[in-house]
Amino acid sequence: MELREFLFKPLKDRSYSFAIRARENGILSGVARMKELAVELGLEVISVAHEGTLLVPGTAVFAARGDAEMVTKAEETLMGVIGKPSGVATATADIVRKANPVKVVCGAWKKISQSTKGELRQAVITSGAGLRMSEQPFVYLDKNYIRMFGGVAEAVGRAKLFDPDRLVVAQLRGEAQDIVEEARTAVQAGAGILMVDTGSLEDFKAVRAAAAADGWRKSVQLAFAGGVSAEELKNIAALGPDIIDVGRAILDAPLLDFSLDVESEDC
Repeated sequence: MELREFLFKPLKDRSYSFAIRARENGILSGVARMKELAVELGLEVISVAHEGTLLVPGTAVFAARGDAEMVTKAEETLMGVIGKPSGVATATADIVRKANPVKVVCGAWKKISQSTKGELRQAVITSGAGLRMSEQPFVYLDKNYIRMFGGVAEAVGRAKLFDPDRLVVAQLRGEAQDIVEEARTAVQAGAGILMVDTGSLEDFKAVRAAAAADGWRKSVQLAFAGGVSAEELKNIAALGPDIIDVGRAILDAPLLDFSLDVESEDC
């Protein structure tokens, strides 16, 4: 007989009601996976809060009943599938608010494992940020594409050969050329979104000024990226980008704290 089986033997005919409650302000995410786990555990679900629920300390996000072993397994698993997503949703909402009215996207998904990517993507969507630079089909040329092709003109040109009408997004680092000249070259080659990914506001200002002076500011979208923090967003948004790409400031968000408490014995 295993330890838990031994401990719970006197309780085998009893049922307990419990609730999971928030311990801090935030936004709930991860609800779909929590529901799936509740079914797998065999719990009798009483209530579940909706994805995106605004939380304050004490807000109930889940209530159910089950035997002692079910309750213990629920405590070991259910909070784990809402803690990180809710933390990400909370951080995302704060960033979206600070960047308003500029569009915020989170594009750091190559650095996230497949096992958690789905839940974290949903958390970002729940709080109003985007996952993609554009909703229309596009070709994304990151720094390594540009390096391998020997420059942004060659990379964009190759993408345009595949489909002349497809939007091309170019990540600009100012490596082979000055950042302004790289931006001009990308536009001349047919890029429709330029992502200034240096983290330098001065670089963005220079590209924006060139866009205005050359007459392509209205036809090409400008994005800013590169270690963007929540504290910088107001200053970045004031420069007038069309898009701000935020990665770690969203995905490195701490867990949102929850607690599970048995609230009554039903029989």
